[in-house]
Amino acid sequence: MIYIRPNQKITKEYLFLKDFLSSDFFNNNKYPEKYNYTLIEEPFTGFGYPDLVCIIWDKSMRTQWDEKRNKLTTTDIKILHHLYISSNSKNIDELITELGFSKKVILNSLDILCNINLIKEMECFNFKTKPLKNIFFIKEIIAIEAKLKDWKRALEQSINNTYFSSKSYSLFPENTISEKLLNSYKNTSVGIISYKNNYKIIKNPDKNVMPSNITTWFMHEYIGRTKGVNYV
Repeated sequence: MIYIRPNQKITKEYLFLKDFLSSDFFNNNKYPEKYNYTLIEEPFTGFGYPDLVCIIWDKSMRTQWDEKRNKLTTTDIKILHHLYISSNSKNIDELITELGFSKKVILNSLDILCNINLIKEMECFNFKTKPLKNIFFIKEIIAIEAKLKDWKRALEQSINNTYFSSKSYSLFPENTISEKLLNSYKNTSVGIISYKNNYKIIKNPDKNVMPSNITTWFMHEYIGRTKGVNYV
C-alpha cells in the first residue's frame, strides 16, 4: 500500500540526512510510554518522494488492530476516507454518484468496513465512520526534505509534503541558511531545520489536521499491518 523507493542512491544529501538521524530530533517524545515512531525513507506519497517520513503512532494500536483490516483494498480505504470527510452520513446512491464506483463495489466495501467496525450503519441505509479515536492511531506524520544547497527545490517538495503530513520541514546544513531562504519560507506552512553536529529548529511549521487525505490513510494502514497485533 506504501511503495518505498528501492536502492536509494548514496549521495552527499543522503549522507547528510543519515548524519541528522544520529541526533535526538525524533526522540523528543513527551509521552514515550504512549507513543512509538517509525521512520520511512523515500516513500511514494502521490506528491513525490519525500526524503524521510516519521510516523508517530499510539502503542495501543498493537492490541486494538484487527487483522481483518490487513485485507482492505485501496477502494475500501477510499470509501472510508470519503465517509470520514463527509459532514453528514451518506447513503449508497450518494456514494455511487460521488465516487463513481458501481453499486456492487460500494455494497461490498460497506459490508467489509462495517464488519471491521470502521463505519456504522445509520437509519435509512446511511453510513458514517466510527469516532476517529477508535479507528485512527497515528498522532503525527512528520515529513523532512533534506537539501545541501537547493532550497528552492526543497521548498517545492516540502510544500507537496504538507498535503499528507501533519508537519513538513526542510532540512539544511547550518551554513545554507540565508536571509533570502528565510524570506522565501516566511509565508509558507513549512518549517526549517538547520543541522551541524546538533539540530536547530529555525522556523516551526504549521500543524495540519489528520487524516488529511487518502495518502495519510495509506500510511496509517501500513503502520497497522506492520506493527499492529490482532487482539481477537
